Amino acid sequence: MMVEVYKTYKMFINNEFVRSESGRTYKIFDKEGKFLANIPRGSKKDLRDAVRFAKNALKVWNKKSNYNKGQIIYRMAEELENRKSEIINELKKHNVENPEIEIQKSIDRLIHYAGWTDKYAHILGTVNKVASSFINYSVPEYVGVVGSIISDTPPLLSFITQVIPAIVAGNTVVALLNKNPLPVLTFAEVLVASDLPPGVINIITQYENEIVDHLVKHMDVNLIDYVGNNQELIEKIIEGASLNVKRIKIKDMKYQDFYDDEKSEGLYWIEKFVEIKTVWIPQSI
Repeated sequence: MMVEVYKTYKMFINNEFVRSESGRTYKIFDKEGKFLANIPRGSKKDLRDAVRFAKNALKVWNKKSNYNKGQIIYRMAEELENRKSEIINELKKHNVENPEIEIQKSIDRLIHYAGWTDKYAHILGTVNKVASSFINYSVPEYVGVVGSIISDTPPLLSFITQVIPAIVAGNTVVALLNKNPLPVLTFAEVLVASDLPPGVINIITQYENEIVDHLVKHMDVNLIDYVGNNQELIEKIIEGASLNVKRIKIKDMKYQDFYDDEKSEGLYWIEKFVEIKTVWIPQSI
């Protein structure tokens, strides 16, 4: 008798696959009501751990050259290509239409951003003309720890669209998943195989957005990125972010917008994750 062995899904924190410290899980189902998996129910403690690791990883990630960052992201595309059939199956479990198209677009988007890592600073930075004996120039710098609240659909493509530009800009990420988490949790295995340093990307699964409030109020999170139109969630983000005046980026996108390259990739998506530092250098007295 053949016994089917079901995959155990875990959260991804500091390049390790972990259960929730609370031991709790929640069940997810497909649209016909068929049980798919038990998913860790992330807690406030899990979130604190992820933010701490993300903060520690900032210096490690930014010691790498921009060219090397591009190599790592390109390696993600290679590994995703190698595991394409497995993740297509995960997308099918969530009843995704045309999963082959989503996986190919996800690979293309990774390659797109791999090419931006050593170019965006030259475009966003500039030398400013000043009427004095100074040289004045502006350079983009990373913001810090980004809290990304990931859109539920399309599951994998939305994650890549939101998270990868943030790390291209030198940030580290704590990403919260709610529904349709299976493809992203499997994609986390790709991240490990891509030489991504621990703590750069952390993935927490949460039940009904119950730890969003803790994310937006965390004092070590520097920016909140949310794609969606849940007004209750938006109000919670705005209120919580005001406590330490952290940046917020909120954008409403339709399902098909993620497949539109003009709307879902390019310099704008990197620019929102940087801050501009202006430096004055005296030339004479």
